[in-house]
Amino acid sequence: MEIVPIDIFGVHVDVPFASPLGITQAKLEEFGAKICDASKGLNLRPDQIRVKRWDELYGYELSAQFFGENGTLTRTADRIKLGVRNARTAGDWKIIQDTLQRFYALMNFPTDSLTALAAHAHAKFPTTEERDAFLQKFSYSPLFSKPAALGYVQVIDWEREIRVLIEQSNVVPDALFVMWDTQFTNDQEWEPFLSTLPTLLDNSANLFDLAFEPLRERV
Repeated sequence: MEIVPIDIFGVHVDVPFASPLGITQAKLEEFGAKICDASKGLNLRPDQIRVKRWDELYGYELSAQFFGENGTLTRTADRIKLGVRNARTAGDWKIIQDTLQRFYALMNFPTDSLTALAAHAHAKFPTTEERDAFLQKFSYSPLFSKPAALGYVQVIDWEREIRVLIEQSNVVPDALFVMWDTQFTNDQEWEPFLSTLPTLLDNSANLFDLAFEPLRERV
């Protein structure tokens, strides 16, 4: 089992609505005020929020950027998306967890609705040679110039498959890029549920003989 530190990571959630919401039904002005609320919302500033309109029914997009443009929120007629990238430390994860917890409390989705979860990490090896040796285990042909791993795995206490991709990072030298995709129903106890996500992702990577060190306290 290779155990490596995570250099950069991010999380993205995508929740489709059961049916499209027209611009009147979406109540964007009210929604914008809620996400600016410091105690129950996402504590955004009004100048961080933009709305585009190109039709009177479903043609709109509300978008926001925060956390120095590393956080994004997008709401359209058929879905809402929230993502945070370029996180590095345990403190960053606490901020992401709190943001997701506030997001789900604010949205109060139907319990039978689904979230599509995507997460990624750049995990650094001591050397390029050690990184390449790990990836070489997934090479099944001499014609593979850059081996990679892709699999759908099942993890205990997680009801849905997790898609795991492991390949060479194009951002961090000597690192792997690991990406996870899965789904969950929006009927969770959010605080304990969200706190388990790092363990879930680590457990699924373990099936590829890969594990991660605890997140750093500082950069």
